[in-house]
Amino acid sequence: MKALKTLFVTLLLLCAPTILMAQGVEKIGVQGLRNLIDSSKGRVLIINYWATWCSPCVKEFPGLMNVRREFAESDLSIVGISVDYNPKLVENFVKQNNVNFPIFLDDGSIGQMMDIGSIPRTLIYDRQGKKILDHLGFIPEESFRHVVERLLGTP
Repeated sequence: MKALKTLFVTLLLLCAPTILMAQGVEKIGVQGLRNLIDSSKGRVLIINYWATWCSPCVKEFPGLMNVRREFAESDLSIVGISVDYNPKLVENFVKQNNVNFPIFLDDGSIGQMMDIGSIPRTLIYDRQGKKILDHLGFIPEESFRHVVERLLGTP
């Protein structure tokens, strides 16, 4: 059963940009987040908490998208979790910006569990699933790239 859940979440991550465009942005809760982290073992995982109304969050997106393009899916997963209340705003943002990684809406349980009071907030996990960074505030593209390269052991 656990293998089936892992397979489902992995397929969701690989197909999410297409699914999101067709069906809208899905909500995610604490258990979904845990499944996502577990299914990403073997890859570096960046989870970015953001909102459409947050200018530093929006400023981070081009860098995240560029880093997503530079590394193989087998090496890096990036997931955005919006704390917006209006899913239409998030759907429009994803479409207008051609976001190339999965975006979910926090169902409220993640923000509460992690005490997310300010954004952007970025968590980075290594290939073993260990959280190695919990950062509040804007991160430049070069810093994302540097951390991912270091975790992957590339120059």
